[in-house]
Order: sequence, then C-alpha cells, then structure tokens
Amino acid sequence: MTNTPTIYLCDDDNGVRGGLSYLLEQCGFNVNAFASGPALLAALDALPQPPRGVFVLDLQMEPMRGDAVHDRLHARGLGHRMPVIFLSAHGTIPITVSAMKKGAITFVEKPYTVETLVPLLKEALEKEEQWQRQANRCEFLRTMWESLAPQQRRVARMKAKGDITKVIGDRLDLADRTVEEHWVKVRDKLGVDSVAALATTIAEMRACGVDISTTDRE
Repeated sequence: MTNTPTIYLCDDDNGVRGGLSYLLEQCGFNVNAFASGPALLAALDALPQPPRGVFVLDLQMEPMRGDAVHDRLHARGLGHRMPVIFLSAHGTIPITVSAMKKGAITFVEKPYTVETLVPLLKEALEKEEQWQRQANRCEFLRTMWESLAPQQRRVARMKAKGDITKVIGDRLDLADRTVEEHWVKVRDKLGVDSVAALATTIAEMRACGVDISTTDRE
C-alpha cells in the first residue's frame, strides 16, 4: 500500500470482493482489498505513514463487523481523515445513525451497481482531500503552538484576549520590556503581525482541538 489515495475495500465474500475490485480498477481507482477487518487493520498498522483514500466496508463480516472496524479506525486517528462507505443488505437504523455520527458518509445496500457506487466514491475522495487539507492545517497549527516556550504561550493567550503589555507584566511578574520580547517571539513563531491576527490564529487552533488551556493565573 502507498500514500496514493486508494479505495480500501473490506468484504469477507470472495466473489463480491474480487468482482468489485476488478470493476473499480477498470474505472480507474486504485484498490486494495481485504477479506477481513483484522487483515485490513494489520495492513494499516504496518504502513510507514498514514494512508490516504476511502474505506469501503461490508457491514456483516466475520470475525469483525464493519461497524467494529470503523471503531478501530477511529482509535487509530483515521475516522476523521478518511471517509467510510458501508456496504450491507442488513443495515439497521441504529447502526446507520451511529455510523453517520462517527463519520461514515453513506450506506449502499446490496445488490448495488458500479454506476451507483462510482459517483459516491468520487465524492468521498473529494471529501477526503478536504479532510486531509484540514488535518494538515491543524497539525501545522499544533506544531507552531508547541514551538512556543511556556512564558511565550502565556503572553500569547493574554495578548489574544486584548491585555496590554503593562497588564501582562503585572500578572506574570515580568518587566514590560520582557513582555515585549516575548511578544516578538510569538509573532515570529506563529507568523502573525498583529493582535487581531493572533486572536484569529488562536481561535483556529481551538477549533482544531489544539490544547492551549492553562492552569496558570492570568
């Protein structure tokens, strides 16, 4: 498996798996097929870097159901980076609702046609591209924040709230000059040129789940 966007097909029915793999490859998709959830998960764990693409999971599989595989994908941090399409003739409303909440984009009932599945896969790959860009942006923001020294983080948080240099210095027991030196470092490391830009960047970090909380008195 490579980092090329790929359809990761998992179905324990040999005929379905082989036939669908062939048809999707004829449509120009890069396909990796697996006969069970554990086989798929083991292959993903062996990759040197996170995979790219879409998961197509049969819901009723042995020894691990498709929704259980979906849970394992979330545990590996892939649930919000790669869309999931479920294939099933036995989907139930509770399973569907649960899967959708966890990021599955649709269920396709068997029997299905390639004409039905191909547009869904193209849409899923476009969504995956958007998710990857967002995930990469969030990771970039997290790395930038982690590059700040603890005191620089405190100054950044307080600046973003609108506190002026003297107030920050008084609360952190720092000289005004020291606060300004930290502020210069914050601007350089975060790539911002104003308090407004800093506030926007920190808001984006929060939206990405970057932990900028503190127990320090500010």
